[in-house]
Amino acid sequence: MSDLFAARILIVDDEPANVRLLERIVRDAGWTDARSTTDSREAAALHADFRPDLVLLDLMMPYLDGVAVMKQLRSTIADGEFLPIVVLTADATGDAKLRALDAGATDFLTKPFDRMEIILRVKNLLQTRRLYLEREQQKRSLEATVRERTERLLQSEKVATMGSLLAGVAHELNNPLAVVMGQAMLLRESAADSPFAARAEKIHAASARCARIVKNFLALARNRPPERGPVALNSVVTQAIELLAYELRTSSVEVEVRLSESVPVFQADAHQLHQVIVNLVANAHHAMRQTTGLRRITLASGFDAATARIRLTITDTGPGISAELQARIFEAFFTTKPPGEGTGLGLSLCRGIVEEHGGTLTVESQPGQGATFIMTLPAIPVAAVGAVGATDGVTRVSPKRILVVEDEPEIAATLVETLERDGHKVDVASDGVAALARVEGADYDLIITDTKMPRMDGPAFYRELIQRLPVFARRVVFVTGDLMDREQREWLESTGCPTLAKPFDINDVRRAVQCRFGASA
Repeated sequence: MSDLFAARILIVDDEPANVRLLERIVRDAGWTDARSTTDSREAAALHADFRPDLVLLDLMMPYLDGVAVMKQLRSTIADGEFLPIVVLTADATGDAKLRALDAGATDFLTKPFDRMEIILRVKNLLQTRRLYLEREQQKRSLEATVRERTERLLQSEKVATMGSLLAGVAHELNNPLAVVMGQAMLLRESAADSPFAARAEKIHAASARCARIVKNFLALARNRPPERGPVALNSVVTQAIELLAYELRTSSVEVEVRLSESVPVFQADAHQLHQVIVNLVANAHHAMRQTTGLRRITLASGFDAATARIRLTITDTGPGISAELQARIFEAFFTTKPPGEGTGLGLSLCRGIVEEHGGTLTVESQPGQGATFIMTLPAIPVAAVGAVGATDGVTRVSPKRILVVEDEPEIAATLVETLERDGHKVDVASDGVAALARVEGADYDLIITDTKMPRMDGPAFYRELIQRLPVFARRVVFVTGDLMDREQREWLESTGCPTLAKPFDINDVRRAVQCRFGASA
């Protein structure tokens, strides 16, 4: 039986003979799901219970005539719903038809009835209703697609705007943080073996933590292309936890970390893995918000040498995930969060990132017993791993003549004090224009320059400098507050010059000088 003949038909006529005749006609034609009444007062209740696809309605009836019944029905029909109502009448006058049309009639059948006319009218109106419902479904689907894509666009624009905003905020914060970190280290060295040294160490540790948080927020907000480099997974996990530490602590969530030292440094995109871990921990936190018992997130890393696979598990003590939801949580745009609290993109993007790395992201859970997300990654070997978390000792070089180009007086002063303490002779210029004038009259061994300055910034200064004096092509160290900008990062790498990322400590400065001259210089 086609969908058309599965339609429900309601018959309302005060004449029992008419009702029986109409029931027989529609049922013989194939519409077996029909109900009827001879009391017009029951029509509204029958409609609410039966939800017919079409109504055959007598016009002239006691108690409530057809016009009154239609008014009752129309008051209960949702806006935009199309319900065909065929009026049955022996009064074929124009006035009667006009009253019925004004009340909401769709078509007319004149008594005495013609069987074939009834079947054709009913069939045509049911086809029209089906087409209407299909159109409405398509309309709703299109509207949902538009809303979904608009939300995705807004999210993309929001992330892009956040990235630009945080780049500026990071630069503004990194300048004073560089001063605090540098001065704290200088104070620690000056006040060695005194109570002030311990206080200076606390100041430096706190400022270094602030610097890492700023860096993590900036990394999370920026949309960068995948970049493969040496990654220490345990370090990435620690940074992700540190980023969410305050929110977890204020929600009384315990964080247990079991990081294995056997996990090797491997080739991956540290920024993308950081995003995955932050998202998984944030989801675990969200899942436990309504729980009243123990709230704990456990992160454990490990390495299987036999399969050369790295494993990270993130386990929570939340309500767990049903088997039905587990089958869908990695689908794009699927979310169990209320509107406005989630886009449904998080887990889908997480799995995509992990799979792009040749890994897997799965979930194990039982309702009421929390959930464990399991990430595995191939331990792609790295030729040189020294770039990760370098802790090389600093060997101070013999005194040199150095020019510092920096528009922030406090940062310039910190650099000067650090370099002069090591015996170097230091001059200062506030921008690229002033630096070029300085270079014309002095023979500098090294130039340390900021990238963002008024009048003439670092890149413009460097290009003009090496055009005039090519010998300086490898005598420059750049200082920048935002290495996340792709174009700037690529340009800096193309120069072959060392780069100091703000905020830096004084040993970073010494390493940069050592990199230029070597340990024996």
